[in-house]
Amino acid sequence: MFNYLEQVMPVRIFGLFGLHHGLEIELKSQLTDSIKEEVFFDYKDRCYEIQSFSLKGARRYINVRQIPNPGLYPSKKRLPILSTAS
Repeated sequence: MFNYLEQVMPVRIFGLFGLHHGLEIELKSQLTDSIKEEVFFDYKDRCYEIQSFSLKGARRYINVRQIPNPGLYPSKKRLPILSTAS
């Protein structure tokens, strides 16, 4: 069953590919509950760690840093953030 009333929110992600300008995406509201600091996610064959975030107010953002060797952290939780972005 599909939830047609599912809400999305615009969020700006800073730090992808080491760039300072942000990439604006829309995240599904149920995904935002699982976003926490020090959680990993993959995007275009690279692994990133969430450093800080704010998902409230008018300026929603997530600051990330690239993890060069994610295999050293096998116990870290990974989120499918950008694969579910629209």
